Amino acid sequence: MEGPIPWAMLEHTYAQALQAIIPEAVEDHLLDMSHIREFIAYVEHYPEYSSHLIQTLRRSCDALFLPEKEYDMYIKKDYKEGVSVGAAFAERDFFTIDLMLQLTHSTRMSSIQSVLRAITAVQADIDSSPIIERFFDITNKRQNSFFQGYIEEQNKKLKHQIMRDPLTSLYNRRYFYPYVKEELIRAQKEAFPVTLILVDFNNFKEINDRRGHQEGDRVLKKFAECLSNIHEDFDGAFRFGGDEFVLVLSGYRENDAEKIAQALNETIKQVEEGASISYGLIQLPTEAFIEDLNLDLYLNLADERMYEHKTIRKKIKTPE
Repeated sequence: MEGPIPWAMLEHTYAQALQAIIPEAVEDHLLDMSHIREFIAYVEHYPEYSSHLIQTLRRSCDALFLPEKEYDMYIKKDYKEGVSVGAAFAERDFFTIDLMLQLTHSTRMSSIQSVLRAITAVQADIDSSPIIERFFDITNKRQNSFFQGYIEEQNKKLKHQIMRDPLTSLYNRRYFYPYVKEELIRAQKEAFPVTLILVDFNNFKEINDRRGHQEGDRVLKKFAECLSNIHEDFDGAFRFGGDEFVLVLSGYRENDAEKIAQALNETIKQVEEGASISYGLIQLPTEAFIEDLNLDLYLNLADERMYEHKTIRKKIKTPE
């Protein structure tokens, strides 16, 4: 087609037919996916799926006739929305990646076939290729953006699973070492102290034996919730396994960190009858070369101090 594309004339010729075919396109898609039980379960759980898809296709058909600048703006906005929708699908965790491929392929092909039928049914002399090209472009970018959001969210979930303890949602031991090194590099640049607190529950075996492991797990989760009160946005808590935790306190020297440990002990005693903690503190050297720092050595020192704390506690509790 030579010269400017007559978008207004194309809209006048094809818009009504394209809007009318959309419900049929969605029905074709639903029929195409009807043999997949995961999809049926999803639609039953989210009955608004069909209406949302119809709305999306209606906006896509409206965009076919926009002037170039407005069309480009629509594509950018639609791409962002596609990313969000893909992330939402990943969060809901209904489909594997293979089923997601089937879903998006079915959506795209059902809508393309319906649009081509609608255009063919309109007997007009005007060239329809510009809107066909745009519809292919819209559906292709929508599919790509959907998968971008889906994969990014899946990667976040995988990273969360790798870094987090499944019971308490705190960081796990594996992530402790890179986390501390990053904090120490930051501490060198910004000149603040970093102190570790090694925490262990007192008589936790008795809690498990007397109340059962489910109750023991509940106590650990309750303690993990208490850690969020250390200060706003605190994220330096790690579960090392069993009833052992490590806290990384950036900006705290040992004296100030001990006050936090004491407060945590009082808190857990108040929220859970019979529960208490012992702790050992060690301030890390921030002037050393970080890559050469032996973190396990400092953890062992904190462990020795925690053992001393337990010993003192027992002596106070059972005087001779």
